[in-house]
Amino acid sequence: MSKTRFGSLDGVHKIKKNGIFSGMGISVAIFMVALLLFLYAVSFASKSTTQEQKSSLSNAIDRCMLQCYVTEGRYPESFDYLVNNYGIYYDSTKYRVDYVVYGSNMKPDVTIIELEADY
Repeated sequence: MSKTRFGSLDGVHKIKKNGIFSGMGISVAIFMVALLLFLYAVSFASKSTTQEQKSSLSNAIDRCMLQCYVTEGRYPESFDYLVNNYGIYYDSTKYRVDYVVYGSNMKPDVTIIELEADY
């Protein structure tokens, strides 16, 4: 190779070649870390959304039970009665609602059970 006033160009070419491979490894490592962080964020958001849906369903059931008690003078005798007459809509593939009635003048015990997801 030719010589310049700063020295031989052979060393410059070797540095560039080594820099390409080490730079590619760093880029791949940074990409993998970014990908893992993204997947973690998506998983966290999915769990948060599921909890929010469950909370929203619980609040809707409570409101409808209270509305039924105020308008009809008694609590609903079944969860199906709430679904059919008070517009409760939920994803029955995700949640199971356990509705236990103790009497017409006592508030029913409602438990929302999250079914296992297929993902």
